[in-house]
Amino acid sequence: MKTDNENHSTDFIETLLTSFEERIQKIETTFSSSESLIESSKALLDDFQQSLKRLQKERKTLNNKLRENLAKIGSLRKNDYDSMMGELFQLLEAKEKEAEDEFHHYIEYQKTMVNLLRQGVLEIKNIGQNDNKENVKNFKLELETILKVQQEKKEYAIIKFLELQEIHKKITHSFNELINQDTHVFCKDLKNVKKHLLEEIK
Repeated sequence: MKTDNENHSTDFIETLLTSFEERIQKIETTFSSSESLIESSKALLDDFQQSLKRLQKERKTLNNKLRENLAKIGSLRKNDYDSMMGELFQLLEAKEKEAEDEFHHYIEYQKTMVNLLRQGVLEIKNIGQNDNKENVKNFKLELETILKVQQEKKEYAIIKFLELQEIHKKITHSFNELINQDTHVFCKDLKNVKKHLLEEIK
């Protein structure tokens, strides 16, 4: 028959083990949800790329229409139009690439985060119970930092895309105004629009 001291000792050890298993389970749950997060992040990237394609298609349609209109009325030859607007579209393409790169960086960070979680959980499981209290504590602190950086990267990627959308709205609005104005569009009109858009985008 066990003494009271032995019973208390057994209960204490069981409590420690249970508490430790719960902490490990929480970390493993975070790890699993992080893998799901990668999938949702890929879906976010797919949505961004589809949205970008729609923006590019709309811009290309308006650009071609404006280009044709100017050539038709003799205001500006197509080659001259392309040369004049080249700076604007190069800058816009750079902005698009920057926004897309931020989404790719976010995805890559998600992958790194999952690998760190996997490695951390394995290390904790492979170390003796008595040595793990400090390891669990340190890993939780590391996890907090990882999740904070992850959120910051996601927010920055989204901000970059929203900025790109705003730039696109300004371009399409300006092009539509030129296309739909009552009088003929002349080279000086296009130069003024280009100057204004470059100031807005830079």
